[in-house]
Amino acid sequence: MDFTSFEYYLYFLPIVIILVFSVSFSKKPLQIAILLFSSWLFFWFASGWHLILLLISTVVDWNAGKIIHSSRSSSKKHQILILSLVANLTLLGTFKYLDFFIETFNYLSFILGNFSNYDSIGIALPVGISFYTFQTMSYTIDIYRKKAEPMDSFLDFACYAAFFPQLVAGPIVRNSHFRAQIAKSLKFSPKNIKIGLTLIFYGLFKKLVIADNMAVQVNHIFSPENETTNFFIVWLGSFLFGIQIYTDFSAYSEIAIGSSKLFGIDLPENFKHPYFATSPQDFWKRWHISLSTWLRDYLYIPLGGSHNGIRVLIFSTMATMLLGGLWHGSSWNFVLWGFVHGLAIVIHKYSSKNIFFEKINKFNKTFSSILSLLIMQIFIIWTWLFFRIQDFVLLKKYVLISIGIDASFELNINDYFTSNYALHFIMVILFVIFHFISYKLGGLNIYISRLNPIPWGITCGVILSLTILFDAKEPTDFIYFRF
Repeated sequence: MDFTSFEYYLYFLPIVIILVFSVSFSKKPLQIAILLFSSWLFFWFASGWHLILLLISTVVDWNAGKIIHSSRSSSKKHQILILSLVANLTLLGTFKYLDFFIETFNYLSFILGNFSNYDSIGIALPVGISFYTFQTMSYTIDIYRKKAEPMDSFLDFACYAAFFPQLVAGPIVRNSHFRAQIAKSLKFSPKNIKIGLTLIFYGLFKKLVIADNMAVQVNHIFSPENETTNFFIVWLGSFLFGIQIYTDFSAYSEIAIGSSKLFGIDLPENFKHPYFATSPQDFWKRWHISLSTWLRDYLYIPLGGSHNGIRVLIFSTMATMLLGGLWHGSSWNFVLWGFVHGLAIVIHKYSSKNIFFEKINKFNKTFSSILSLLIMQIFIIWTWLFFRIQDFVLLKKYVLISIGIDASFELNINDYFTSNYALHFIMVILFVIFHFISYKLGGLNIYISRLNPIPWGITCGVILSLTILFDAKEPTDFIYFRF
């Protein structure tokens, strides 16, 4: 069961809402208990016995937070924090990265002529482990830094760690944000229902119609059987994947935020029109915001940040982006993706102070902004190659083709697409138009949620009808389920 399944909307979500607002009679402990049990049940349907890993992280960080807060010894606080981090990172490293480390070791051994070879363990990746691990670790770290106090109730903390709308793929929620949402009993609100349903309908359309239809063309273009050398096709495939991954991941975030809103709980915004970024830093302020701010607060700043000289800044930036890339998946292509973005951030930070760029900006700010926007979008589209292609041999080939090396430049490209490409390219045009409209309105989904009841009902009905009519016949899992 996930956010695109009928069971979620026909049974699971309605039953949980009824239980929380009717059976519990506004008694907060019972409401939280219902949400917690429902979240564990949801995770069991999504990942089976891996629920045990979530329970381990919950118990470890709950007790670590209590001990750190109550202890008077600085050394003991530090030891407990280290134990908590080691426990969490051991689970994450074992279940997500162990096979990656084994394969990397085998490859290096082969290169060095050692020929040592170890079999992969073949551990199934637990759904959402990267998200809830970072979330519970931030709780313990904040208590250690004296920026937060431990929750009084284990039920509250366990619900924070397992809250089903954002459990599997975020947003990554801070403890201080979540505990404020459940400080009092949850109240049923027609306004929250209206906003929540709008976000859910909007997210379903983006996922089932746009993302999944883009996936059809992207998978066809980058299939091993094709191995195109066409310069235009490689760039077009990367462009389409950029639309796919944005609509796929932002759709999950919107459905998560909408589902949470039904209970009167606000989750943080995760995307702010990233394809209108004008610099690498601006992109990461708009893309997967909950992760980028987590990396900033718990990795970049502790490593030295931007206030300790250029060397520290370069080290902090590159280390953060490399680890941020690795967070996305146990493959070197993600590390390379993080490296390229980190390099771009460092280069931009110092090139923007160049007198040449300062003169352009002073000459015409509008022209400078448009130029920055275009350059940034080209860069983002290009870097999606590193994210999409995990096979290093193919990745090297496509990157070279994308810069014109060993590339063909045929303009007859129809043979590279599936039969329904005309409909898909209409969707691309509509996506570009509505992404711009949404940017100008400050969020098309929010604008729709504020309509009067009749126009709102008609608009949501149209969105649902279009979703049913144009949903892809080859549905795919949410991309960030892999992380």
